[in-house]
Amino acid sequence: MQQLGPAGSRVPVKNVAKVVPVVGILIGAGMNSAVLGRVAADAQRFCQTRFLCDKYGLPLPAALATDQDDDPQTDAM
Repeated sequence: MQQLGPAGSRVPVKNVAKVVPVVGILIGAGMNSAVLGRVAADAQRFCQTRFLCDKYGLPLPAALATDQDDDPQTDAM
C-alpha cells in the first residue's frame, strides 16, 4: 500500500463511484456463467438418463420422474 501512494492519502468518492459498477458487472457475469454452466450440465445429465431409460425400458429414477396428473388443472368453472 505504501508503494501505491503516500501514507494517509484519500481516494475521492468520484473515483470509487466509477469503479463500483464495473466490479459489480464482473462479479455478476462470473456468477451468471457459473450458474448457467451448472444448469447446462444438469440438463445434459437428465437428458442422458432419460434417453438410456427409454432405450433399455427402465423406469426413471424417482427424483427425476414427474407425473402429469400432479399438475394443477386450469379449467374455468
